[in-house]
Amino acid sequence: MKVNLSSNQNKSDDAIDLVALIKKIWTDRKLVLRSIILFFFIGCLVALLSPVVYTSQTTFVPQVSGDDFRNNNNLGSLASLAGINLNASDVNSDSYLSPLVYENIINSEEFSLKLINEEIINSNLDKITIGEYLLNESSINFNIVGFIKKYTIGLFVNKQSDEINSELLENYNFISDVDYNLLQKIRGKYAIELNAKEGFVRVLATDKNAFISAQLVQKVTKSLQSKIIEIRTNKIKERLEFSKKQYELKQQEFNILVSKLAEFKDSNKSISTAIFLSELQKLESEYQLQQNILINLASEYNNNKLKLNKNTPIFSVIDEVSVPNLRTEPKRGLLVIIYVFLGLVISVGFVIGKEPVLNLIKEIKN
Repeated sequence: MKVNLSSNQNKSDDAIDLVALIKKIWTDRKLVLRSIILFFFIGCLVALLSPVVYTSQTTFVPQVSGDDFRNNNNLGSLASLAGINLNASDVNSDSYLSPLVYENIINSEEFSLKLINEEIINSNLDKITIGEYLLNESSINFNIVGFIKKYTIGLFVNKQSDEINSELLENYNFISDVDYNLLQKIRGKYAIELNAKEGFVRVLATDKNAFISAQLVQKVTKSLQSKIIEIRTNKIKERLEFSKKQYELKQQEFNILVSKLAEFKDSNKSISTAIFLSELQKLESEYQLQQNILINLASEYNNNKLKLNKNTPIFSVIDEVSVPNLRTEPKRGLLVIIYVFLGLVISVGFVIGKEPVLNLIKEIKN
């Protein structure tokens, strides 16, 4: 019975506190309303001034030989994006390329540097590089430290030392400040999504210009696919080139030997001595040996060509790139709602916490 009374009393105290809070807010309702209206106008201003962004995308699936699709689990599906087979007996260094490195590829400096040199068409229908397009944007940061250094200390640096430094830097992957800023900017414009369950790759790009965003998707997709093919077929191409050279060299030697054997027979038609027969048998044995070697080299060369074709991915496009008609950012309505809610929270928090804070300050002073 006592427990019930105490619980009822606690509920009554909570109700009294809640009512007191509501009364306090109602008393300062004008402040809350003004805060909401103020933040409403701030939200409208931010929504209107926020830059418009368009997003383009494409979806593709790398198709390879049937031997690479024996695994039907999720990991096998993800691995098949790179055209690999996760069976331990079939995986080798030639065919292995983890799909998890796709994102590392597109974020690498080599990939980004090649990308900024790709040509696109701007709004004036002029061909410019992606780097030139980025430089024309006003958001490139001005390096004040580099500017001061260039026109103070840099004025006293010997030109000969500059030449020496430039020669040294040619042997290294040196990136200038301008290129570094361009790399940071271009990397913020595209992204990649791997869907392990469905087994596809999606490439996205954003820009304030819808036409530019579509072109960026095309350039990133083409560069990524080329890099995947290059990595996957690099060793096979090396072996193919090696077998081709060996086959061509042996073909030349074999042709010389054929001519030598024919000349020997023609020049000794009426001779049947033991020395002649011994020399003929020697040439014919060498001919047979070289012919077998040539056949084996030709077989290896053809096998490497077949292996290259078999392990070269073919990319099937599911969703073609198109110029977006609707912007993806800013979401103006959502921004206004967020700012209105923020104004409500701040004003209510101020009304509730004003009196306790003032009391605390008075206690500290006393």
